[in-house]
Amino acid sequence: MKTMAVECVLATSRQNNRIASHRKRKRQGKMKGRMASAHLLLTIAYNILKTGEPYHELGSNYLEEKQYNKELKMIEYLKKKGYTIAPSEQQTA
Repeated sequence: MKTMAVECVLATSRQNNRIASHRKRKRQGKMKGRMASAHLLLTIAYNILKTGEPYHELGSNYLEEKQYNKELKMIEYLKKKGYTIAPSEQQTA
């Protein structure tokens, strides 16, 4: 099953989707990135079989959008507390 999942990840590696653009590949190398993507693929398959709902692709930039929305929520929270903060265009490390 592990081999099959990695083969599926290799097949999707040139596509523009969430499985192909897994973050771990950038930080920890190709092999760990492939295994993390295979784990994501198996998790998706398990949830499809468990719930019976079809898979909806979230997009390759889903994690970046999620992080940006989290930052906006934190800024709104701080504004409610009385601080004056504006979002910066500079990317953090």
